[in-house]
Amino acid sequence: MSSMTTSRNRHWVQPHTAEVRTLPAGRWWDAVRIPRRLGERVLGQLGEDAGAVIDDGYGDIVYLLVRPGTADHWQLDHARVLGDGCHVAIPPQQRAQGPGLHWRVTPTRDRYWTCAERLYAALLSALSGPPAPETAGAPGAPGTPGRHAAGARPALARTCCLCARSTEAAIQVRAAVYACPDCIPHCPVGPARGDSHWD
Repeated sequence: MSSMTTSRNRHWVQPHTAEVRTLPAGRWWDAVRIPRRLGERVLGQLGEDAGAVIDDGYGDIVYLLVRPGTADHWQLDHARVLGDGCHVAIPPQQRAQGPGLHWRVTPTRDRYWTCAERLYAALLSALSGPPAPETAGAPGAPGTPGRHAAGARPALARTCCLCARSTEAAIQVRAAVYACPDCIPHCPVGPARGDSHWD
């Protein structure tokens, strides 16, 4: 049986909008947030078993979507599970390359969730394995938190559009506009909040 599963609800996917939307996790999917450097190794292990993947080109972060509730118990370094109470910025379906927020693996009828068990195993393997050859021994490789390899971009702090706090966990709500995780449910993102596909 394939490790890749399919969501029964496609209403959160909007093929004809150019707007970035903020949607609640825990309804159609949960999102596993990991640094892109780690994400490259995880996606290499998952191969065709990877479900939909969002790439934040400005924050060096990727989000893998899993079935709601299947990763609630995880406690892994460098991985944060976004479920009930969290919101995730979703790029337009046709945006498949950067710069900025885009789909690394675009959702289709057959590609939504990554199997949580398969993803967990890939994360464990990537976190415990040796650094990739290009980063071996370099600060910033997985397992060396808080430091960055020469030439690598650290996560950029952004200013929330509502509370004006600076945060490295900012979520992009439209071009050059960001919100912190606490304010994202209250941050307007344009016409998409009122469209017919919101519910």
